[in-house]
Amino acid sequence: MIVIPAIDLRHQRVVRLCQGEAEAITTFSTDPVGIAQLWAKAGAAWLHIVDLDGAFSGSPQQLEIVARIASAVDVPLQLGGGIRCEADVRAALDAGASRVIIGSVAATNPNLAKRLLASYGRQLAIAIDSKDNAVRISGWTEASSWTPLQLMDQLAKAGADRFIITDVSRDGMLSGPNLELLEEAAESIDGSLIASGGIESLDDLRTLASTSVEAAIVGMALYQQRFSLCEAIAATRSVSC
Repeated sequence: MIVIPAIDLRHQRVVRLCQGEAEAITTFSTDPVGIAQLWAKAGAAWLHIVDLDGAFSGSPQQLEIVARIASAVDVPLQLGGGIRCEADVRAALDAGASRVIIGSVAATNPNLAKRLLASYGRQLAIAIDSKDNAVRISGWTEASSWTPLQLMDQLAKAGADRFIITDVSRDGMLSGPNLELLEEAAESIDGSLIASGGIESLDDLRTLASTSVEAAIVGMALYQQRFSLCEAIAATRSVSC
């Protein structure tokens, strides 16, 4: 299993939110490029970048920083936040993202999502952001009419093969991953699953590594130094740090 450090960007700073609430924000750095270099040096195989300004506004706002990060590290980036149309996908790829995450548009305009999947295939990942069994949209501020499994099923049929599953109620809360949701998703689709939200300990990562998930995104636990990235990688691969 791959451990992917998260870099959430808000007003050009590296931050973490609790349960996606814009007011519940903690700033960890004013140097996003430096943080990316730190994770790359520590052994990150991927970096997960979220443009929170883009997620809340509805269009990408941090592509200049993304381009700087892409130039500074030799690590592939997956980028989400405010990606609502094909022009946004193209701009994200042009900025240096290797994988672009679509979330709200997948729930609000499935036909567009299907067209994007047909055009970009494995360059896309689908964000399934769940709270109270409803897919959340618009920076997690609204509930859609989809359940997570319903939306995953529709998009898997359209060719989606990688889903990033976040339990919004656990994100930033260090309360452990939602294993039940992940298990239900694994039983429902054949695609790759990336777990996000709630990871607090190395034991959480070991548990996830024993499941079928491809990767786990880790944010708050790394920034609060609950464990190092080296320790996280070692815990999931049975190697020494």
